[in-house]
Amino acid sequence: MDMPLPVNDPLQTAREMLRRYGLRAGALAEQRAAEAQAAGEAAQLDHWRSVAAAIAEFRRTSPTRH
Repeated sequence: MDMPLPVNDPLQTAREMLRRYGLRAGALAEQRAAEAQAAGEAAQLDHWRSVAAAIAEFRRTSPTRH
């Protein structure tokens, strides 16, 4: 069974998503942001946008290019 993702720290969530989902992590974070926006969940929208941005930055600066 998959453990839930950390939800308090966008950087921790981004790292865990990269570990679990690899190249799909950014798209999944964007999807969750869109779902939060559609549901009117402003705090969740901010969180998932931050996660997506962190994933993009990790990929940009990582020597292994996740």
